[in-house]
Amino acid sequence: MAVYLYKAKDIINNKIIRGELELENEQLVKKFLSDKYFYPISIRKKNVLNSDLSEIGIFKTRVKMSDITFFCKQFAAMIQAGISIGRALEICIQQATNRSFKKNLINIHEEVNKGITLSEACKKEGIFPDILVSMIECGEVSGNLDVVLHQVVEHFDTQLGTARKLKKALTYPALTLMIVIAVVIIMMVKVIPAFVEMFESTGVELPLPTQIMMKVSHFMVANGWILGIMTVGLVIGIINIKKIETGRKFVDELSLKLPLFGDLNKKALSATFAKTLAMLVASGLPMLQAMEIVKKVMNHAVAWEEIDQAIEELKHGSTLHRALKGSRIYPAIMFSMIHVGEETGALDEMMVKIGNYFNEEVQTTIDSLMVLIEPALTVLIAFVVGGIMLAVILPTFTMATAMM
Repeated sequence: MAVYLYKAKDIINNKIIRGELELENEQLVKKFLSDKYFYPISIRKKNVLNSDLSEIGIFKTRVKMSDITFFCKQFAAMIQAGISIGRALEICIQQATNRSFKKNLINIHEEVNKGITLSEACKKEGIFPDILVSMIECGEVSGNLDVVLHQVVEHFDTQLGTARKLKKALTYPALTLMIVIAVVIIMMVKVIPAFVEMFESTGVELPLPTQIMMKVSHFMVANGWILGIMTVGLVIGIINIKKIETGRKFVDELSLKLPLFGDLNKKALSATFAKTLAMLVASGLPMLQAMEIVKKVMNHAVAWEEIDQAIEELKHGSTLHRALKGSRIYPAIMFSMIHVGEETGALDEMMVKIGNYFNEEVQTTIDSLMVLIEPALTVLIAFVVGGIMLAVILPTFTMATAMM
């Protein structure tokens, strides 16, 4: 089997198309294209020289969650309109802008044409979240694939919206802090040493703030390379710490204890847990299977541990609200609402309400953080800049007094 790149004319739609096929020889590629009413313009074997850079090594384009969400929206709308799965996939392939994702969709389309179900093809491709694959499978069994996909889209949209809002809230303070740190480093390494020579030449006893600043400046100048290497090492360590099991657990536990952000993290995890479980249970999945999928969706080590414990208790006949009690993440109000849902037989509806409640709480908390962060940064900048200015100005008064 070889991979062939082709360029052909779509006779029906009167447009040029490009793609790739994995077949035994060029004749089979021509036959495949002809059967699709595509007139072959060029066919060639794929190799390193003619491969797209977006598929090689560091140039490979990452499939984003926004790409998957947009695909689900398109696909759900077409299925709802009565278009077949195969044709819907073809349209999605034509409109895909991410080249890596386009290749994934082509592979899925080929698998579906071979008779494999859509859920199996998506699972085999390995780029879709477990919750999406499971929901597609439920939709195939129930015959409500479009309804299920719309639910998934709503779920993904909520998550993406929250992530964008949080990113927007943190971008300004992060940039401001970086600028402040850069300015302080430049002043300590370039500006302050010039003042140091002037102060030392006078022989006047310098104030304590100035002495501290001079020592810090001297240390930074003398050990610049060491500090630079340590900073790079620290950044690499922070980026990679979550790849180690113990490191991930430490970071995730710390994320629940941080002032302000710990509370936000708990609310976000509660919302994700409730909305995901509600969707899976409503689609007809058994509770244990639904909990296993929820665990994969939750990107948090503490949540994984607690869900594992809850699954074990559920296996021994416990109810969900009892199985989750003692959690370090979920608040007491959540257990009470789950209990009511279990007693009334409307657990999925209650979980939706819980998810909506915590989503609103997350939005409110982010808004509150945005209000608090700006004045806090202003105070921090004033403190840092004011401290440096004070350390520079004080000796001037001391020298003036000595001269008098």
